[in-house]
Amino acid sequence: MIKNCRIIKDLAQGGQKTVKLAEHPNFGLVVIKHGPIKSFTSLERIKREVELLTVLRSDFYPRQHHFSIDVKTREFEIVEEYIEGGTLREAMGTLKSTDEIFRLIYGLTEGLKIIWDKNIVHRDLKPENIIIRPDGRPCIIDLGIARFLDLEALTKTISPLGPCTPVYAAPEQLSNNKRIIDARTDFFALGIIALELYLGVHPFDPIFVGNQYSIVENILQNKFILEKDNVSCDKRMSDFIQKILQLQPYQRFRNYQMLQSYISQNVIS
Repeated sequence: MIKNCRIIKDLAQGGQKTVKLAEHPNFGLVVIKHGPIKSFTSLERIKREVELLTVLRSDFYPRQHHFSIDVKTREFEIVEEYIEGGTLREAMGTLKSTDEIFRLIYGLTEGLKIIWDKNIVHRDLKPENIIIRPDGRPCIIDLGIARFLDLEALTKTISPLGPCTPVYAAPEQLSNNKRIIDARTDFFALGIIALELYLGVHPFDPIFVGNQYSIVENILQNKFILEKDNVSCDKRMSDFIQKILQLQPYQRFRNYQMLQSYISQNVIS
């Protein structure tokens, strides 16, 4: 399949993996990912992500077109749909009001509940892994470290840190407390994203919290800001954040239905 693609440009390169934008005669613009298989664990993560995206067939996720493994060279190749738009990181300054942010979070939960209902936790929600399409709809990418709760865990229990992007991770990820990871782990990341959009800065950043700890240490100690300079947190946002950024999963919204219900009741149409 890849031989039928016309390479347009490089999109990214890191960790020996290359990502290219290409054009396919049947699928149009596609993304080609190529890289080494470093271990059984990395291969299993890749396979789980590809198999999941293949069956989802949802506009909230990129469609998978091709996956192959070269046993001799221990390399993989993936061809998936190219998502038009920019990352949420690039759109940070365009979403500021509580209503705009709540609508985005609601849209993300609409996409995430598809995998949550399959007992899968994304575990790496962050602005860089959310694409905002030209029409404003979000698309969720990079399920490479998703936790499949019904399958054997791939992270060693003795590891001090679970798979994550630390500054957007829930406390249970940072302490590798695997037994309590579930959809509410993703809720925590959504809370950080919502508050960062509202304030324009990371809410656990020690520069604004006013201490000498790191962002990760502040997450573990539940130290964050709700207001900054001339940005005062309205009650709707404050109540939402105080619930979703609780230290323990059982203290957060019990399920995504309750999370969506709160947003629906607090968005001004």
